[in-house]
Amino acid sequence: MDPVGQVDLRRMNATQWLVVIVIDVLVLAELAVAMYVAAGHPDTFTLTFMKTFFGMLIPTLVLGFLAKRMMRSASLRIKS
Repeated sequence: MDPVGQVDLRRMNATQWLVVIVIDVLVLAELAVAMYVAAGHPDTFTLTFMKTFFGMLIPTLVLGFLAKRMMRSASLRIKS
């Protein structure tokens, strides 16, 4: 079974693409911030990095998922 499904690119509107791009940029910024914070604590680098990164990543992914889903619902309501 293929874990990656096919994505119909025609079904995503511009707002959904913008949400995906913003989430990607936020994840990269969170990675940089987590590395910067963890570099200040070399003795507990791994623990500090994981707390900082995952503490920011999980809410970002949840909000991104919800935002993309809301945009999809809006586009489907317009068609019907």
